[in-house]
Amino acid sequence: MFSSWPSLSLSYLFNKIMKDLEPIDWTEQGHYISDDAIQLGGCDSAVLGITDQGVLCYSYELLIDVFVTRDGMQPEEALEWVEFNIMGLHGNGAFHVVYTDI
Repeated sequence: MFSSWPSLSLSYLFNKIMKDLEPIDWTEQGHYISDDAIQLGGCDSAVLGITDQGVLCYSYELLIDVFVTRDGMQPEEALEWVEFNIMGLHGNGAFHVVYTDI
């Protein structure tokens, strides 16, 4: 399912969650991204991988962590924000969200 994986070391994740200011250019790093793929701005640290079809796969829990850590939201507020603003886009298949227990 995944053709490529970004580095997921703890220091990488910490630095990306704390900053997430400069987006990752996935194609510059040699990854194929579909023209129809949705890239969630400022959420690169929540990317788990990229499908063979060039669609980014995000971690649900890491998306919430991005908004808690970067934007200072309370966990409940971040959960509601992700549910309404991100999961509402999910139906078109231009990105995937994976539910995990991190």
